[in-house]
Amino acid sequence: MLAAHRVAFPRDQAGWTDAYVTSMSRLDSGADPQRVESAALAAWRTHGWAHPAVIAHLEHALGPLLAD
Repeated sequence: MLAAHRVAFPRDQAGWTDAYVTSMSRLDSGADPQRVESAALAAWRTHGWAHPAVIAHLEHALGPLLAD
């Protein structure tokens, strides 16, 4: 479904990480804010080309997509 539709998302770092953090907070409201922020910045560096909500959902389900 996502491949069939082009969904707009922020392309700048601040907007992208904000969308990631918002998505992650909806998935895990008890998550440590510092951990989510660090994960958002790491995800931006490696997956900034992809929709932040998709990355947040995948990382919530699978863990970090790339190991440090």
